[in-house]
Amino acid sequence: MKIENRLRRGSGRWQIVAIGVVFALPIMAAYFWQPTGYVNYGELVEPARPLKNLALQQPDGTNVPFSSLKQKWTLLYVGGPQCDDRCRNNLYKIQQVRLTQSKNIHRVQSVYVAPAELDMAKLADVSAAFPGVRTLVAPPVVMQNLAAQLIMGSRMPPDGGDRIYVIDPLGNFMMSYPHDADPSRMRKDLSRLLKVSQIG
Repeated sequence: MKIENRLRRGSGRWQIVAIGVVFALPIMAAYFWQPTGYVNYGELVEPARPLKNLALQQPDGTNVPFSSLKQKWTLLYVGGPQCDDRCRNNLYKIQQVRLTQSKNIHRVQSVYVAPAELDMAKLADVSAAFPGVRTLVAPPVVMQNLAAQLIMGSRMPPDGGDRIYVIDPLGNFMMSYPHDADPSRMRKDLSRLLKVSQIG
């Protein structure tokens, strides 16, 4: 009788252990198995590098340090001396990619850096056309310095490279896109960054 009771108790304990293992397996699998199938669309900067704190300006001439852009993920477009159709198309992209981040929209900002020689009337027109994009102005020396920091590999981008850049909330340059980038794929990249990131 005592032996039967012991067997029953032992069998009951093993059943409890087996049930626990069954429930624990999905958790353990999720912890140890990390899918690596995602391939980013943008061109990564490896390692990401900090950008210097340059002195930019608002259109009214108020000084704005580049460091003021920290704390958020920044979609940055650096324009040439004329904001032509390509320029406007890229401003539209960084505006819309930000808007599609729904609940994370507050973690993202879209910024356009224009050269100081851009006609002020045109600058005002561009700013009005893209109200979701913050417009800043860079004097020639500052623009050259910024362009030098946005080198991709061995390539020196002219006038900022006519590319869209991703700056993380710590002020690091970490990814860029060509002028003809697919905005839907840009959105996916940014959504994933916001999902896995604990900053910004």
